[in-house]
Amino acid sequence: MTEALVSIDMGGSAARLAIFDSGNMTLEDSVKIELGAETEPLEAVAQIASVIASWEQNREGAIHTVAAGLAGLHDASGTIITWPNRPAWNGFPFREAFTSATGKPLILFDDANLAAMGEYRFGLTYPVNPLLYVVVGTGIGSALVLQGDVYKGARGASGELGHITVDPNGERCPCGGFGCLQLYASGRAIERMAMAAGLPVTTAGDVFRLSAHGNEAARIIIHNSLRLLAIGIANAVRLFDPVSVVIGGGMVSRFPEVYRSLEKTIQLILGTLPQKNVQVSLSVLGDDAALWGGLAYGLQQVSIKNKEMEGVHNE
Repeated sequence: MTEALVSIDMGGSAARLAIFDSGNMTLEDSVKIELGAETEPLEAVAQIASVIASWEQNREGAIHTVAAGLAGLHDASGTIITWPNRPAWNGFPFREAFTSATGKPLILFDDANLAAMGEYRFGLTYPVNPLLYVVVGTGIGSALVLQGDVYKGARGASGELGHITVDPNGERCPCGGFGCLQLYASGRAIERMAMAAGLPVTTAGDVFRLSAHGNEAARIIIHNSLRLLAIGIANAVRLFDPVSVVIGGGMVSRFPEVYRSLEKTIQLILGTLPQKNVQVSLSVLGDDAALWGGLAYGLQQVSIKNKEMEGVHNE
């Protein structure tokens, strides 16, 4: 076997891991680890380390790269600055803890950035520039791909679509803002609003199913959430003028027939602007987009290192 790369997608409710053969870029195995709201960060790291150790023991080639995407904002050292869906993790030195548990260095990214690169590199049939990728799951994120790489912004914090204000008089978000899109259009928001309305649900999926079966309260919650999501995406389209928009994430993968309606709504909101016919499609890679993004970034890092080594040898 050739050397392998491990990709990790750390979302608001689970950690998904995949191991790829770096030589032929094929997926060897994947694992999903459920993470409850009360899961401690060290506990999560230990579970991830156990999976990686098991993979390495059962293959001939070594794991040369580990890339991970976090749904929370982290700094250059790999310490989590703020994670609205996991506030207890704020201040946790994720990279340091991971390296200590596994003995391996970690390339750390925003999860939406990884998903965008996965879709750009392995999902699209041809390169699209600019590409706006939107992820809708436990939370909401986005990323803009420009000339084959994600635009990160001056502070590495671009793409926070879930924290744009859609209701200036709305409730306080864990991020510190008010009326954030994530409070009304994410999976967790749909679940929370349905429970507040007294619906017999435990997950956001239950709300979608109730809506499909004619429950009016559930239908209104879904309708309002999708409309606010469409408004948020339309505003991003106005700002960045992408060639196309790809929408992915856990909620989209489970209920694609509902989220396909976003294209017409977004185009309607854009009115007569030049972007009014922007193409809006659902992710080809689905829940696996961030995992394939880890492979894309990992291969990119390996390529950079190889070129640096060639430069040293040629001097």
